Amino acid sequence: MSHGVTLRRVGGLLAMLVLLAAVVPFVVFAVPQVVGADHGFVVLSGSMEPELSPGDVVIVDASVPVRTGDIITYAAGDGAPTTHRVVGVTDGRYETKGDANENVDAGTVGPESVLGRVVLVIPLIGHVILWANTPMGYVALVVVPLGLLAVSELVAWARRPGDGDADGNADAPIPAIRRIDNTRTTTPMAAGTAPSETDVPDEADRSIAVAVVDLKLTLLAMGGLFAYAAWNVYREYTAIAAPNPVSVGALTAGLLGLLFTGWVTVAAWRGRRNADADPLAASAVRADGGADVEVGDE
Repeated sequence: MSHGVTLRRVGGLLAMLVLLAAVVPFVVFAVPQVVGADHGFVVLSGSMEPELSPGDVVIVDASVPVRTGDIITYAAGDGAPTTHRVVGVTDGRYETKGDANENVDAGTVGPESVLGRVVLVIPLIGHVILWANTPMGYVALVVVPLGLLAVSELVAWARRPGDGDADGNADAPIPAIRRIDNTRTTTPMAAGTAPSETDVPDEADRSIAVAVVDLKLTLLAMGGLFAYAAWNVYREYTAIAAPNPVSVGALTAGLLGLLFTGWVTVAAWRGRRNADADPLAASAVRADGGADVEVGDE
């Protein structure tokens, strides 16, 4: 294994870890059930400073008991839910107060209005979530980056191998295709030696080298786009019964991308298994003009 390949693998692993670290907080907000909670809300005001700041996200659990001193989120009439601290209990109803407010909230909160106790606070990401819910933010933060990633991976898959080695060394041995019976196998050819007329491969017979890391990153990106778009469509449909066309378009693109990358991943996995079972077949290309998918170890 070359030093360059090792560095690329480490770089790919680090990129995946950074991507996961960036995505996980938003996944927890969108699907709080992954941490055993029930709801996620963005803090909009500074009434709970310094404990909670505008732009923070609170994850609340409706199954845990509420005691004096806990921070709860409760429905406040027809407006947005309120997140305040319980400062007392009177006749089974909760007295609440914002940490930054001087006075206790007017009225009390019944247990039926409590959406849950705050069990997790994720700082700052609420700013991104609020902007991502606007059409411009949704396109800029979700659709465009994932679309660029998908396009870059498709370009990488379509790039033809054989123009030198992985380090750009044009003097490295280049592969030639030699026909043997009804198959074609790859044999090394010295640099500067032109293949014969019968050894030149057809364009349709070229294989596409696909890095495993590229497959995983693209599949993860398409899955993230599909899940986030689906959540937006569901939320918009339940709120106004009319999803935003941008969300519907992103959902469709995410589904198509997920199906395509999933198909390529399965094909590559099956090709790798076949190659491991029959090493001689790993270098063979079908003579009927079809192209096999090879898995690269970049």
